[in-house]
Amino acid sequence: MTANRTFFALLAAVALIQTALLGKIVWDRHTLLKTGREIVMQVVPVDPRDILRGEYVTLGYGISPMRRASLQGGATLDGASRGDAVFVTIRPGAESAWTPVAVATSYPKDVATGEAVLKGRVQYLWDEASNEASNADANLAVRFGIESYFVPEGSGKPIEEAVRDKKIQAIVVVGSDGTAALKGLVIGGQRHEAPAIF
Repeated sequence: MTANRTFFALLAAVALIQTALLGKIVWDRHTLLKTGREIVMQVVPVDPRDILRGEYVTLGYGISPMRRASLQGGATLDGASRGDAVFVTIRPGAESAWTPVAVATSYPKDVATGEAVLKGRVQYLWDEASNEASNADANLAVRFGIESYFVPEGSGKPIEEAVRDKKIQAIVVVGSDGTAALKGLVIGGQRHEAPAIF
């Protein structure tokens, strides 16, 4: 009898911990969407022939990939490799086009007014095949977690066409730690936000 009680107590504790962790993830996302700094970014087609997969749209941004030579002072990514967290400082330009200006493995100490810092994961770093980190033309690709936008069933075709025609922008919120979340889209000048979590 005592063994059964212990087993059920442990089972209940595990279920409670899992529920609490899931609740924290949802709460953190909700908090980011409500309190994060909002920026609007121009979206570029990832693959105009296959941009819609199932019930989400794949989005690309002009901030990745980036050329090492285009960054101020190069990039301080010593020891970084695929999958590592990096912080990309971006600066606004014309028509919601943001430009990467710096990349580092830790959050930058000084961020100019108007700039934003996005936390992402290295997809590929410079020219990994030849390990030429000094090559100024080498590329760095970073994923920020804002590359997929879920759409209501059957509404993907107009979004796909808008991305192809470059008539779409992404509404992105950025937390104080660089975490980014996709809040919605601006399609043909009209704002479409995802439903609130709460």
